[in-house]
Amino acid sequence: MYLYDQRPGTHVADSCAPLLQVIRDSEYIVLVGRNNCGKSWLLKTLTQSWGQSASYLGPARYQNFNLLGYYTPNRNRRNERWRQFNNQWSSQHENIDNSPVNLQQAVAELSDIQRQNLVEIIRILLGVTLEIRSTVEDNSMSQKYISCAGHNISYTSSGFRLIATLVTSLLDTDYDTFLIDEPELGISPEAQGQLADFLFDRAHRAKYFSHIKTIVFATHSTVFLDRKHLQNNFTVTKVGDEVCLSQVQTQADFNKVHFFLLGNRFETLYLPSLIVLVEGKCDDKFVSRALALRYPNAQISVIPANSDDRIKEVLAVAKGLFSDLQKSPYRDRIFVILDSVHSATLPDQLVRMGLPAENIVKWPKNGIEYYYPPEVVDQIFGAGPEITIEGDRVSRNGNTYTKAELVEKVITLMNTASKMHPVFEEKFLLLADAKAAG
Repeated sequence: MYLYDQRPGTHVADSCAPLLQVIRDSEYIVLVGRNNCGKSWLLKTLTQSWGQSASYLGPARYQNFNLLGYYTPNRNRRNERWRQFNNQWSSQHENIDNSPVNLQQAVAELSDIQRQNLVEIIRILLGVTLEIRSTVEDNSMSQKYISCAGHNISYTSSGFRLIATLVTSLLDTDYDTFLIDEPELGISPEAQGQLADFLFDRAHRAKYFSHIKTIVFATHSTVFLDRKHLQNNFTVTKVGDEVCLSQVQTQADFNKVHFFLLGNRFETLYLPSLIVLVEGKCDDKFVSRALALRYPNAQISVIPANSDDRIKEVLAVAKGLFSDLQKSPYRDRIFVILDSVHSATLPDQLVRMGLPAENIVKWPKNGIEYYYPPEVVDQIFGAGPEITIEGDRVSRNGNTYTKAELVEKVITLMNTASKMHPVFEEKFLLLADAKAAG
């Protein structure tokens, strides 16, 4: 029994020492476990152990500000932050989750190139444009603020600022290791997925975060699990004051972790009538709207997979959830919709994974835009020849829209009376009818 102000003697089990080294040598690590199992404690302990090149970001990181702070060069900045963290962690008599990261100051301390990267990343993740502007427009010496889609960042949601804090922290080249507690905090599931996909993407990592050697997340979200490298996932448990680590080794281990994070309840999976994998955001929006109009009482899950590898990854997760996809009642309820341009071997690979060949829909032309309801397209462009697509632009009759703009117009105009494109009807909807109705 401890005295009321006595710090617990929490420690890592000696048998876990090799796993701590595995974590240190890894590019991406995920820690999961119950509340009070020692995840946060472990992140702080590892930060202290790894030294000044490691940066800890705790869950208490909500901040608001309306003006940027002034940047004053400080060659000892990293050393002072390290000392601040170390003193706080070593001396605290309660579990305080503050972390020495101030978004207002952190943005000011970024280099011009890093700030431009921050702007690019936020645009990619959230579709929002950030600008550093002067409080007095015609006075470059006036104090600066961050404009977010035309208004001060102080008016944005807490979730937006939490994402901005994460990204800004990761751009800091003073550190090569980042330990982040609850990256999902305050962030919508969709934004979590976009952030996780961004960090998993090697091209993005190389472009924006080449200085990062290791990222360690402690999370309660399934979204941040490493599905490609199962052994990068660890469970954390605590018995008394001893914290233990267990490394995921098999797909079965991973499924248990996934199931745990879903609350150990199948109900949270909301098992749908159909699972439809599509290749992009526009496909996702259009197919979701078309299915919602066609089957208003059905539960259907449309998943934007974005790449051939992601399609195979999602199907692999389905195989893991349903044990044997070949024998599962879900086998003929999973559809994959592909553009005409894709890896030549992908359909055969999907069939070998257990997907029926007839459930792989391939459009004759490359682009979902060709298969929007003709009457709706006429409303937008006016009657005329077939649309033309060049890169991200869709044109007809002298009218041009980006693909993102066009799909928003299409789904807004669609209703239950909209007649679908004959190819979309024949190749997909007719096949889906019996399954969605069941």
